[in-house]
Amino acid sequence: MFGHALVLIAYTAYTLVIPNTRCVMPFCTACGAKNPDDARFCNACGAAILTAPVAPVARLKPFDNPDELWKMFFYVAIFNLALYFLTTAAEDLLAYGIAIVVGISAVYFAIAYWILKVQAVDKNRSLWILPLIAFHVYAYLEGLSGIDDLTNPNTFDVYDTYLSGLPELFLLIKLFLAVRERVSQKTVS
Repeated sequence: MFGHALVLIAYTAYTLVIPNTRCVMPFCTACGAKNPDDARFCNACGAAILTAPVAPVARLKPFDNPDELWKMFFYVAIFNLALYFLTTAAEDLLAYGIAIVVGISAVYFAIAYWILKVQAVDKNRSLWILPLIAFHVYAYLEGLSGIDDLTNPNTFDVYDTYLSGLPELFLLIKLFLAVRERVSQKTVS
């Protein structure tokens, strides 16, 4: 719970960075001398300097940038997987063997990478994200229905059941919308 809050706080702080809007170093049109950015008159000859502000670069914030969102999804998913091993439900799964658990996780991450990075982000195919969103909704609802089956749930069980799937789902939906937005901007221009 606190890990997700820290991730969201860090990325929110990162998105508040304002792009640079300084003027280009002005040159005097009369004598050609360089002058400071805030100069209104030439330091060499005293002529008035005309400056044009540089248009700020349209920098995408991380929560609007598909190239950053797919990475955020994997950071959160790996964090949740690590926390899952602290739950009592993991004890049942580990009975199959750690190799099976690692293999299933590796297959999931490989498929998710192929869908998110290769198909959605690189090829701008946003509809490829929808099955992954549907899988996460199903897994979240399945987890909610299974909390009553646990005999002695601990704090991590409650976290895993009620909270762990939400940030991943949020990032997948945001990634879907960001890719759709990027595609619509390319078709307009």
